[in-house]
Amino acid sequence: MNGKMNFFLDPKNRVVHKPSIMNYKSEQQGLYLLANKQFINWMDVHTYCHTCLTALTFDDEFDASYCADCNEWREEACSDIECEYCENRPKRPLDPRR
Repeated sequence: MNGKMNFFLDPKNRVVHKPSIMNYKSEQQGLYLLANKQFINWMDVHTYCHTCLTALTFDDEFDASYCADCNEWREEACSDIECEYCENRPKRPLDPRR
């Protein structure tokens, strides 16, 4: 095709009129990710685990999010060696606390 893309448009008299895809409620509009038999709003995807797609849990004691199913932190510890949140943080979030 010589690197060209050709588009052919149907004449208007052949266009089939289908119901609009915009016939839904305004709170249902947007992009969604379907995972684990549930719809996740695209704006909320960052609150889900990127590995198993379960909702993340926030640990107030260590000021970080983690996935309970994977037992992994989803936020890295900071580089400050005197940080009150990160200095005593266990390797895994569900490990016994000191």
